Amino acid sequence: MKAIPKKAEFIIYPLDKLNFNLWQGLESKKYNVSVEKQNSKEKINVYFTPKFFGDPMTAYDKRVYLAVCALYDAGNERITAGMIYRTMGGEGYPNQKKYENLKQSIEKMAVVRISVDNEQEAIKYKYRSFCVTNDYLLPCSSVEKIELKGGKSDYSIHIFEKPVLMRYAEEHKQITTYTPEQFKMPLSITEMNCALDDYFRYRIARASGNSVKILLKTLFEYCNISDRRIKDKAKKRFDTFLKFYAEVKLIQGYTIQTDAKEEYISISL
Repeated sequence: MKAIPKKAEFIIYPLDKLNFNLWQGLESKKYNVSVEKQNSKEKINVYFTPKFFGDPMTAYDKRVYLAVCALYDAGNERITAGMIYRTMGGEGYPNQKKYENLKQSIEKMAVVRISVDNEQEAIKYKYRSFCVTNDYLLPCSSVEKIELKGGKSDYSIHIFEKPVLMRYAEEHKQITTYTPEQFKMPLSITEMNCALDDYFRYRIARASGNSVKILLKTLFEYCNISDRRIKDKAKKRFDTFLKFYAEVKLIQGYTIQTDAKEEYISISL
């Protein structure tokens, strides 16, 4: 019997340092990631070793990854590109170029290997030991082309288990969740828009008070934007993102300061 596709009811967004760092162009080597328990100033090393076999991970890849995890959580093992695209926040069906972008992202993530050793952290904070060696970032089968009604085509992947870094974030309870409405992309799903959206979401979710101040210098560094013209292009998109976050109740309001020596965005939560 053919399985009925299930829509994601929520999207889990990880807030731990391993997930935060992975998508920022890391190299294939061992990293000592300093972590600390809330309200503790003592830092403990978690050893994190990614192995890449192609281009580095990007913010676009991260959004694909989060969509796949959300669909798996909804009870889907066979997941199509159309399902992923809509869960990412896209509308309708992706065109051929968008299909290819999705396919390339999935194939790139499917060969990445992840090793994690949190023995020091587990002993210090009495956490569950989380030691994995060469687990796949995205444990799935190869892409399979399928035919749809009306002469259209799609492709699907078979997810074998919940991806390792999502398990790590959930076991550490370092996550936030979004409804599909809150996770929509208010602009087209491009790398720059994914990076801007990702940084805004991360800072908003990690805030501990009633407001958060985002320096544009730090934002641009995270998004790997150095060209002045591209910075100006990005600035024109801030209002669209922030108004959307207000509409879906992620923030209360915001102000943007771009004419002073220190350019920043102040967000009230």
